[in-house]
Amino acid sequence: MKTTITLCLLSCLVANVAHAAAHRSASHPPAAAGATAEGTGLSAEQMDNLLAPIALYPDPLLAQVFPASTFVDQIDQAARWLRSNNNNPAKIDSQKWDVSVKSVGHYPQVVYMMSDKLDWTTALGQAYVNQSTDVLTSVQRLRARAKAAGYLVTTPQQVVIVEKEVIKVVPAQPQVIYVPTYNPQVVYVQPSGPSTGTVVATAAISFGVGLAIGAWLNNDCNWYSHTVYYHGWHGSGWITTSSHYVHVNSVYVNHRYSTVHVNSAVVSRNVNYNNINHYNNVNRNVNYNNVNVNNVNTNNVNRNNVNTNNVANKNINTNDARVNSMRGGEAATRSAQATQQRSSAFSRGGSSFDTRAASQRGQASRASAQQSRSVGGGGRAARSGGGRRH
Repeated sequence: MKTTITLCLLSCLVANVAHAAAHRSASHPPAAAGATAEGTGLSAEQMDNLLAPIALYPDPLLAQVFPASTFVDQIDQAARWLRSNNNNPAKIDSQKWDVSVKSVGHYPQVVYMMSDKLDWTTALGQAYVNQSTDVLTSVQRLRARAKAAGYLVTTPQQVVIVEKEVIKVVPAQPQVIYVPTYNPQVVYVQPSGPSTGTVVATAAISFGVGLAIGAWLNNDCNWYSHTVYYHGWHGSGWITTSSHYVHVNSVYVNHRYSTVHVNSAVVSRNVNYNNINHYNNVNRNVNYNNVNVNNVNTNNVNRNNVNTNNVANKNINTNDARVNSMRGGEAATRSAQATQQRSSAFSRGGSSFDTRAASQRGQASRASAQQSRSVGGGGRAARSGGGRRH
């Protein structure tokens, strides 16, 4: 009888442990660094290039951007929704998105940056799911470089806290948070010279208007365990200071958020890593070609590794003239914005565009295509050529 009871108790214990482990694996990105689903992880240099545009964001915002980057389709939906609602996030709480996406949605400039760079956002989400420890380690490595160069300093907008080997960036004011704008090629690479200090840092890192701190900033970064955690507005430091001004509600403060969820399915999304290669402001001679090799979709016929099925999965008809309006702007507006030269976290550099040279190249290309067709109709093959076939 005792033996039977003991066996039953052991069976129940094993079942509970297995259930708990399964729940944790579905909700948290793996803490282990290195291996991805394909067996190849991002190197430290690749990770630094990927994280460079956001590593200087304040901790509360990064703690939302990381999990939100795994919900790529929802980020795109949030951007469309904000544009159609005049950038007003007042009713965003009622949307059926992950809590991290709704949180980031309260900061339209961040949502637009992520939605306009979906390949980058997807790559970030995949890195966070597969290599969360490496992601947070990269942020610390980049912050150390920016601080050593004299750019990452305390300002009226942010407080830089150094604890042993950890660098925290937290809001300087209890009611507002600021999103920094900077050029990674400057703040991580170029030393500021002998005149270090707030004046130099202000020239390299700028801030827009202060944005409200609300209940939606319910996460923070634990830099010692390399994790994002839910604080539920109970804690110390900036959490205590701002909690006196925050209206707590069940939309963002709820025990069900004690586990920070991620969308692990993001690792199966296709990424055009050719669009990621130009994020090389920190490590100039590093690319993602090794990752691109492992990112081949057998349905592709495009050398640039674009999965044409993604359009169908998002239920978007690219032949529909309304597609640009659904994104919140006309194609001409987007084209004009894309050609502007900006010194920002996502800038390719300062080179100008020569319209005369482009016109001459276009004429030469058309002449070559006509000659090819007259010889044997090779123009069509050249247009789709080179894609891997399986």
